[in-house]
Amino acid sequence: MIRQWTLQRKWTYASAISIFLSFLMMCIILYFSLFNWLQISEKKIAQNTLDEVSHFFISNGPIISIQDIQKNRTLLNQLVNQKQSVRILNEDGIEILRINDASEFPETTTFQTEEFVREEVDGKLVFHKVAEIDFGLFKGYVQISHSLESFSQLMNYILIAMGIFTIIALVLSALIAFVLSSILLKPIKELRDEMQLAKQTKFTQKVSFQYDNEDEIGELLKIYKELMDEVSKTITRQDEFIQNVSHELRTPVQVVEGHLSLLNRWGKEDRSILDDSLEISLSEIQKMKLLIEEMLKLAKNEHNNMKEATSVINILHQLQQSYLHLSSGTTIEILGDEQIKVLVPPTALEQILRNLIENAIKYNDNQPYIRVIVANFTDQVQITVEDNGVGIKDSLLPKIFERFFIVDEARTKSNGGSGLGLSITKSLIVEYGGTISVESEKGKGTKFYILFPKLTSE
Repeated sequence: MIRQWTLQRKWTYASAISIFLSFLMMCIILYFSLFNWLQISEKKIAQNTLDEVSHFFISNGPIISIQDIQKNRTLLNQLVNQKQSVRILNEDGIEILRINDASEFPETTTFQTEEFVREEVDGKLVFHKVAEIDFGLFKGYVQISHSLESFSQLMNYILIAMGIFTIIALVLSALIAFVLSSILLKPIKELRDEMQLAKQTKFTQKVSFQYDNEDEIGELLKIYKELMDEVSKTITRQDEFIQNVSHELRTPVQVVEGHLSLLNRWGKEDRSILDDSLEISLSEIQKMKLLIEEMLKLAKNEHNNMKEATSVINILHQLQQSYLHLSSGTTIEILGDEQIKVLVPPTALEQILRNLIENAIKYNDNQPYIRVIVANFTDQVQITVEDNGVGIKDSLLPKIFERFFIVDEARTKSNGGSGLGLSITKSLIVEYGGTISVESEKGKGTKFYILFPKLTSE
């Protein structure tokens, strides 16, 4: 049942019960403290009266008769409190004299009590005590009965008052707990509504909820905003991926479909049609395969954000050795310090540099010459990739990093390109906090400038 309660209800009940129990505990401690203190005070009053009466008889000589005691009744009445009664008993326990009849005496079975005894007599509480005294002619006892009726009334009044205040405290604690829980849970409720709205709008709605306090809720909101940004980016990437796939695969699929239809109609008897159609279909399928691999690679790169310090020169030397076998006529010159590192995983950095080097080789009418310069600046590392290729027109430079943008259709088709290489390169660079820019002149070559943040400690 409790599991079905709202968080506000749980907080309200828990806070109200905590406040109420704290107040109740304080009242109980206060009540018993007052009870003991007032009871001790009553005992002191009774003891003082008993001492004064005893002192009176002792001070009036060593020998006192019963007649002397009765003669001093008026003086003794002045020593006894209005809520007290004192009586004189002989050694047999027979009452000789009673002073003030305000309080009843219990039935006495013993005439030697060192401490006050609390008893109920005729429905009323009293303190009573018996003290032995020597009157000279005889030995007797002085017994005091101290009424606790005023004490009981006061404690009952305090108990009733505390009960009323406890009920008021219960109501106030519930109200305070409700207000506090409402204030504390307000940002959480707003965050919940924000999440529900995000779900209804398929995570396209931006986070509008504002909370400026730097506490746990503020930290939760910060994490939620970061998560929503990632979800929004992921959904955008998925949509772009689907659109790109549907757009780019439509043409090769139509080509393959057309040639298969041609084969179905005429290719069974005509060998030349069969060979041409199969060759074209296989070529288109190869293009589709390459295109899908490039797009999957791009999607994978966009989700990979693990960072690792990597030596740029070491990666370049590996690529240099690789292209000695793949492209024997290509010259790659490397300039820079091997100690220079960037916060990029080796595989990602290799892919970035490989894409730029491959473009320099593909788009080149001369013997490819590529120079890579790695320089260390104050707060950045710059990687410059320079080639002697065909260059790019100024009007096309702003578009070269777009997906599926192709500078030279004829050259790209002959080289098997998909138009995704530079898009992948830029996405990787941006993913790891870098930037890329380009300078090019038609017929003279191209320069790519990559900037990565410098490591704080190398």
